[in-house]
Amino acid sequence: MSGNNNQGNANGNNQNLLPNPSSRGPRNLHIAHRRSPSELTPLMVEQIALQQQIDILQAQQQQILAQQQQFIHQPNLMPPPPMQQSYVTATGPFGQFGVQPVHQMGPPQSAGHRRAQSSSHPNQHHQQQQPQHFQGHQSTPSQGGGDRGHNRRQSLGLPEAIRAAAIEQQKRQGGSGAVPASPQRNHSSGSANAGSFKFPPSADDSPTKSHSRSRSMAFGQQKRTQSPSRFQFPAHGSSPSAGGNFHPGHGHSRSNSRNFDQGGFVPGHRHRGSSVSSMHAFNSYGGGQQQRKSLFAPYLPQASLGQLMDQGRLVSGVLRVNKKNRSDAYVSTDGILDADIFICGSKDRNRALEGDLVAVELLNVDQVWDSKREKEEKKKRKDQTTGDISDTVETSGPSSGGLQRRGSLKQRPQQKRNDDVEVEGQSLLLSEEEELTDAAKPLYAGHIVAVIERVPGQLFSGTLGLLRPSSQATKDRQEREGGHNSNNNQHQDPPRPKIVWFKPTDKRVPLIAIPTEQAPKDFVENHESYANTLFAASIKRWPITSLHPFGTLVEEIGDANDDEIQIEAILRDNNFTADVFPDSALRAVPEETPAGSPLTEEETSGRRDFTEEYTLGLSPNGILADQAFHIKKLGDDKIELGVHVLDVTHYVQSNSALDREAKKRGSSCFLVQRDLNMFPDSFNANFALTPGNNRLTMSVVFEIDATTFDVSDTWIGTSYINTKQKLDYATVERIFDDKGGDDQAQIQAILAEGLLSQTDIDYVKTLRLLSMEFKRDRFNCKNLNLGGKDLPALSLLNQIDDENLPISTDIYQALQIAHIVDEVNVKVNCAVAQKLYASLGPKAFLRRHSYPLLQKMESFTQKMKNLGLHIDTSSSGALQKCLFQIESDDVRRGLETLLLKCMNRAKYYVADKSDELAHYFLNVPVYTHFNAPLRRYADLIVHRQLKAVLSNFAVPYDESLELLNNAADYCNFKKDSAHNAQEQSVHLFLSQAIAALSHKKQARNGDIIKEGLVIQVYESAFDVYIPDIGIEKRVHGDQLPLKKAEFIKKDRLLELYWEQGKPSAEFVPENERKGKGRGEPRDKEPKESLADQVKGLSLDSKSLPSSPKQSLTGGLLAPHRAISMNKLENEYCARSDGDGSNSDDELLRDVVTREENGYFIQEIRELQRVPIMLRAELGKTLPCLTVRTINPFA
Repeated sequence: MSGNNNQGNANGNNQNLLPNPSSRGPRNLHIAHRRSPSELTPLMVEQIALQQQIDILQAQQQQILAQQQQFIHQPNLMPPPPMQQSYVTATGPFGQFGVQPVHQMGPPQSAGHRRAQSSSHPNQHHQQQQPQHFQGHQSTPSQGGGDRGHNRRQSLGLPEAIRAAAIEQQKRQGGSGAVPASPQRNHSSGSANAGSFKFPPSADDSPTKSHSRSRSMAFGQQKRTQSPSRFQFPAHGSSPSAGGNFHPGHGHSRSNSRNFDQGGFVPGHRHRGSSVSSMHAFNSYGGGQQQRKSLFAPYLPQASLGQLMDQGRLVSGVLRVNKKNRSDAYVSTDGILDADIFICGSKDRNRALEGDLVAVELLNVDQVWDSKREKEEKKKRKDQTTGDISDTVETSGPSSGGLQRRGSLKQRPQQKRNDDVEVEGQSLLLSEEEELTDAAKPLYAGHIVAVIERVPGQLFSGTLGLLRPSSQATKDRQEREGGHNSNNNQHQDPPRPKIVWFKPTDKRVPLIAIPTEQAPKDFVENHESYANTLFAASIKRWPITSLHPFGTLVEEIGDANDDEIQIEAILRDNNFTADVFPDSALRAVPEETPAGSPLTEEETSGRRDFTEEYTLGLSPNGILADQAFHIKKLGDDKIELGVHVLDVTHYVQSNSALDREAKKRGSSCFLVQRDLNMFPDSFNANFALTPGNNRLTMSVVFEIDATTFDVSDTWIGTSYINTKQKLDYATVERIFDDKGGDDQAQIQAILAEGLLSQTDIDYVKTLRLLSMEFKRDRFNCKNLNLGGKDLPALSLLNQIDDENLPISTDIYQALQIAHIVDEVNVKVNCAVAQKLYASLGPKAFLRRHSYPLLQKMESFTQKMKNLGLHIDTSSSGALQKCLFQIESDDVRRGLETLLLKCMNRAKYYVADKSDELAHYFLNVPVYTHFNAPLRRYADLIVHRQLKAVLSNFAVPYDESLELLNNAADYCNFKKDSAHNAQEQSVHLFLSQAIAALSHKKQARNGDIIKEGLVIQVYESAFDVYIPDIGIEKRVHGDQLPLKKAEFIKKDRLLELYWEQGKPSAEFVPENERKGKGRGEPRDKEPKESLADQVKGLSLDSKSLPSSPKQSLTGGLLAPHRAISMNKLENEYCARSDGDGSNSDDELLRDVVTREENGYFIQEIRELQRVPIMLRAELGKTLPCLTVRTINPFA
């Protein structure tokens, strides 16, 4: 711990008193989350000081007005004497919050160890006026390392940060030649629009290299007189007094090392444009109660953010919290920077939540990284002290001579292991951030200085506890160990707590303090009985003096073991409330028109008539259809394709009660178990497209060349149709075989059953042909020869833009008819987007998908090279053409999994707010959503804009840019929420299905074995894609009976050294055997071990084959050993539907093993297939799917 005294802790978690060379050692004071002013950059000091001055002037003005009113009413009163200058200063009452003019700060005068800079003296304003009166006790120069002092972290402007990142990338790529000057030493902004702004100096710029302790107030306290536009940082280290009158040679001053608290400034998360002048909540003249210590920095005023961003001093972006480690977060800037900004620790995250739009000040990456390393080292030492982790274990190999390191096998701390099980087990795909190391540090780092926008009313599901989890864990450990202190003999009831603790299911959300009176009446006395009860809560405020936010309990959802309650919890976590429409919305539903009744002349006026066309409605679920198609020949060389979308905006007037409810819901939500519609059932039944009924529509009609399939003409307008037939996707899917061709046997059966007519089948076949040609044209690969096959669908990546409809329990697969309709809709949506952008310009409501971050794409490219694959990432079209040519469906889907981690989801936006309009994944220049107005509110916005454009603005459209931007943000939030809810419902369904299958008699031992494709290999783990189920999981080495593991990086090879005769299913890690591990899963039915299932596995022959085995990528794998094993019973490998099996040869055909020096070794390589055991743990707030691989030597 003493080593920390030589280097400033930027995060301020531990404030260590500096050691006296003659003392026995430093005195360590641990103060949780206390923010040191060394973490507050000059920008924050400036902005906070300005806000304080405004508040104080407003307070003085109010006081003067009040006194004047008092003298008017009581003229005989004598006016009070003016307040003394020592108490009323230009910087605040009592001078406590003053900030000196930085242009007067001079460089340090000596290399002394100065404590006088630790804070501002309460009478600092007097000191500036009368410097000769201040001759405090100050220390002589320190002999400590001057370049490792407690210096304020260096902030970077945008140009400087980009330059520093470019230098770092050049170093990583082994670039040669002259390297530009280090950005932390270059104090010029490099930006033409920054005015007189100058970057702050590095800590190393001080010519004296002194060990200079920075101010330890919550923020800077010098007097401030300059305006923001003329702000200028000092060129060198600053002195605490003005005019160079500070004399550091007079001893070690201890008088100024106290922390002064910012009184009562509790900024909340306000909407854009709201007031932020709440700093005056404290008593202006210092007579109020003692304030609590500030744990976080106040937010900068909202009014100043725009100018600071224009100057390049701040950047904005969306916050993403690491699911596995809430201490790490990232800010995506949507193209401003070529990599995400790393946010280290909860203090730098500064009370921001997942998905918040935040303002970030960029910091020196090395300083932030050093702070992170320091904290991790402290945590590692703590874990080692408590026995939670050990890097050395007793091995039993032939060369074992005692305690040895187990190669690359990492033993995770128990808490991290538990967290990994929950995070990895509770999702279909692994959510991984780029691994950060000393060799691969983040390119950008920063801290959050304001929350610009937060979606209001966010809900979280979770459980209630009487104590914080850390306190509860301590109490449980003490009870287990039987430890009692002397006070336990005197029993007395503890006082009733004022708050209880809400633990969200989502680990990215912090604990929330809930007033006790909002909990159930008997919760304090019987809190154990509520351990499995789920509640919903929301965050209301988060003051700077609180480690945790304060919230309110919204509702009690129910028992976590109830299947219906788990679905309700998924909906609440994704901000979908109960599916009940308010009476006002139900009353606003228009009356139903009788079936078959004609439309009025007023309704059809100005609309094109398509009622005579054979229009075919297609519905994903067979219930609702808001889209229909017609196809006809215009001659030998022309085809007309018409796409008709229900004109919902005709029936739902803007700002009506029904419209407001739809806007609030934002999106329908489709789960495996149920659907939540955006409109009431009565509206959907009355106005959806149904056979025989006339409906008003918005139509896009393409004239297509029958030879080249190029679109020669496009018509967009209002219309009306009469749907002749409505088909559901499941029926249409029977037309196609597994390879995308026609299934003639099924077609004849469908015709015999009368489900479809020959005209319907011809329509569907023509749609498939057109969609295939549209797709080839979109990716410029009309000449790509795939052996007569259609271009394969990238179902997983398609969900970047929209969720699966109809919902599939395998996120890697979707119905062929769904892909056909989606491709046609891409063509339609592009045509509408082009029309809107050409007519509305900056107000066009569009949808875009940003380019993947360069850093992530370079990492993906390198992974492909490691696999022997050449993937062209120069453009989206080139990238996807490479994926189309991969023959193996499993390998292609595995690569989709890796590629998905490089990309963000598509977003709605207003054209005025972005220079980049293109949709990267769809490979189109401009795009929007138009085709699904019954399930997406964004489509209603587009319909209203399109109507205004088509009428030449006779239909008024006067939405402001601000309202459109707010609508885009909210639609993005609800769209992402619907996507997340769908994935979680699929995960719940799969977990329940696997658990049920595991308890069947034919799988009597409780686990299922499936084949997994290895897609990534690490030092101590590997990731697998399991094709039969459509999930991605990680197999951890410390969950297997291994002696050790060895990772050969250049070959991407992980060698597992197995314990012979120990089945993986029976293995329990040592720390879990000691009772310190996870509790047993609370399954609804008892589970048995998988031991009997895998005991039959044995090795017979290990002779080398005559030639190396070809890999799936066409390259050569390392020599595979021939392996024969006893037969596994089919039921042990049953598929989820119970009617298939994987034989032992299928499961183990790629397993490579060898014996060497008495070790039993298995080789794990990428794109190799390995047997994977699945286990579902139910009874948690979210079920967990966990995996292990089989021990081939058991």
